[in-house]
Amino acid sequence: MAVFDVWEQARPYLSLMVDEHEMELVIQMTDQADQNLTVERVADLLGLNYAQASELVQRAYSRCILNKVVEKGVTKYSPADFYDRLDHFAKYENWEDIPAEDRRIINRRFLDEFIGRHKVNVQRKMRGLEAENALPNDTIMLLSEVEEMIDAATDIVVQPCDCRKLGGNCDKPLETCIWLDQGAREALDRGHGRQLTKQEAKELLRWADKKGLMHTADSEWKSRGLHAICNCCACDCYPFRAAQELNSKGVWPKSCYIVQYDRERCNQCGACVKRCHFDAFYHDGSIIEVGGKVKKGVAIDLEKCWGCSLCVNTCPEGAIEMVSLEDR
Repeated sequence: MAVFDVWEQARPYLSLMVDEHEMELVIQMTDQADQNLTVERVADLLGLNYAQASELVQRAYSRCILNKVVEKGVTKYSPADFYDRLDHFAKYENWEDIPAEDRRIINRRFLDEFIGRHKVNVQRKMRGLEAENALPNDTIMLLSEVEEMIDAATDIVVQPCDCRKLGGNCDKPLETCIWLDQGAREALDRGHGRQLTKQEAKELLRWADKKGLMHTADSEWKSRGLHAICNCCACDCYPFRAAQELNSKGVWPKSCYIVQYDRERCNQCGACVKRCHFDAFYHDGSIIEVGGKVKKGVAIDLEKCWGCSLCVNTCPEGAIEMVSLEDR
């Protein structure tokens, strides 16, 4: 537990996540001055033959207990950490075997760890400084913008959303995290994810959009390279939950657009109210007659808008559009 940095909240369930052979493997590797080890070195440490060591290492790598690097053509493995293991466990293994209340507690601990890992860089950005490292889900993006990323990708894989698997606070779709190029290849190398064609990936994005999921990615992917596209909800997804605790709205995840609402064209259908994750659109208490029908009046609080464009994509009257913040 100490070597693998297992959180106290999760310790009663450690046996669900790693077996004794994997525990011994991590302990032995951590004791080495250089923790990047070949399969041959692992075999020596554990007294196994090459086939046994290879099977153990490959299984541990697949389960995100080990990480892998290739240095000058030589493949080496090193211990991952509990954070990565839990993420994988929740997505692909027996997360639901943990009682619901303890899942809630562990999920909160995961969020705290997530915030701790990124807080300094978020605060730098809030002060107008460059982040020292790229932040996950850097920017809220339009559907057309993430489709452009799909067009530029070579390899595409979809995996379950770790945030919604861990949180379980809504019934939004789970298989929605799209990994691109190097991230996609690593997922496949570990034996996970479903490979998509570009057309399938675009169809998935449009379906996720219809289901009410926001799109986030690295807006500087053209210079930093493609990594991932996440399709997010506000109730489970860690960047949005963290942003509300860090008060980093608009900075991280970065907002590039804001709503422009034409009340005169609005038919007061309320679709935007249902779609908005942040209550920017709301029923203001007024009653309006439209086409002989009495409807609840719709209004908007622009201070609550994150610029995700879900409202635009559902408005039947074209009463809403997104305006670039740079043009305001």
